Amino acid sequence: MELKYGFLAGIFCVMWRSFEYYMGWPDTETGSYSGYIGILLIGSGAYLCVREVRELNGGVIRFGKAFYTGMVCSFIVCIMMGAQAYVYYKYVDPQRTERMVHIFHDQGKKENKSESEIKNVEDNARSFYSPLGQVQYDSGNTIIAGIFVSLVVAAITSMKKNESSR
Repeated sequence: MELKYGFLAGIFCVMWRSFEYYMGWPDTETGSYSGYIGILLIGSGAYLCVREVRELNGGVIRFGKAFYTGMVCSFIVCIMMGAQAYVYYKYVDPQRTERMVHIFHDQGKKENKSESEIKNVEDNARSFYSPLGQVQYDSGNTIIAGIFVSLVVAAITSMKKNESSR
């Protein structure tokens, strides 16, 4: 079950992220809010998976099993989002790293920072906006969101045996 729902949620998350990139949202204020759709997609996949597992177990699922099921779904989405980020930043938009470095350079000049401070910020931007830096960022955010989503889904869907007999 986890593979099926994790993969489906991952496909929808990748499609949503591709739409965000197409619209040019990553560097805008809209982009800072559009990530919530991804969390909703992860939550939907985890919820549907836990519900199906619960139904297969006679309508009963423990909190730990529900949490585990949600985390496996989230981990699959995490892998897919990391792969999508790598492909995008490596092959689709490889100039983004230098664009971001240029933006931080100009910002440092406006703030009258020293050359060493500007160079330090540029180096940090090159590291963060590199394909591997974005894989770490996207994967990390996805797995953190997955932990919280899995906790919520597990709390909502778990039932103990004595509750199911009422």
